[in-house]
Amino acid sequence: MRHPPQDCPRIHLDLHVANLAEQEAEAERLVALGATRVAWDRYPDDPDFVVLADPDGNRFCIVDLGHDYG
Repeated sequence: MRHPPQDCPRIHLDLHVANLAEQEAEAERLVALGATRVAWDRYPDDPDFVVLADPDGNRFCIVDLGHDYG
């Protein structure tokens, strides 16, 4: 039985990658495995992360540790 995702979950997973290319590749790999991209309305103007959800709706992020905030 699937439950709707929580607005403020008790656990949140961040996956770290070295750069934007790895972030895009990892997002595509996880989408191919069943994750979905989340149309999150709280993205900053220049985000270093993307939000995805697993098949049960639990959200997680892929964070680009090499993000340049210039």
